[in-house]
Amino acid sequence: MKRYALILLVLLLAGSVRAQQREKNILGVRAGLNVSKLAVSAEDMPISIGWRTGFRFAVSDQVLLTRKLPLYLETGVDFSSRGGKLSGVSFRPSYLQIPVLVNYHFNIKDIVTIQPFAGLYYGLGLRGRMEFDYLGTEELFGDRGVLHRLDFGVRAGVGFVVKLIYLGVSYDIGCMNQFKGGSLFSYESRTRAIEIRN
Repeated sequence: MKRYALILLVLLLAGSVRAQQREKNILGVRAGLNVSKLAVSAEDMPISIGWRTGFRFAVSDQVLLTRKLPLYLETGVDFSSRGGKLSGVSFRPSYLQIPVLVNYHFNIKDIVTIQPFAGLYYGLGLRGRMEFDYLGTEELFGDRGVLHRLDFGVRAGVGFVVKLIYLGVSYDIGCMNQFKGGSLFSYESRTRAIEIRN
């Protein structure tokens, strides 16, 4: 009986020691679908904007914050195609984003790891066009554009890791008004009269 108790104790200790050996640094490459729309309002009246499908490519790095918990700081670089559609006009901004997230790894029987995360992202508009049906295009960024290049927002979501495959879903909310002034939808306006958020 004592021998079985000793074997059981050794197995339990070995399992807990193994659970404490967490990866200190996890690098990843991610690619996927991005479904986005712009939140637009003019004179505090919301304008209904449709969804636009784009793509996202990211390189991520997760760094273990403490040995006692599977708590990680995640950062990296994302390339994200965003925008929206409105009656013959398609907004197509592309951003380079740097997220700063905190995530927690729930390991389920060494098969699946569930990783909820939350944090902030900072974005820089690289390229953007406003495409009109049959009327050509206009730039969204730059001297002649109507959007600021800098963006800032909140990101939350959850990732699922099966072996080395990462499947994730996230939601971003832009906190900065992207509109910098000019004519939008034939509406010449002051900067504060129109708000555009990712």
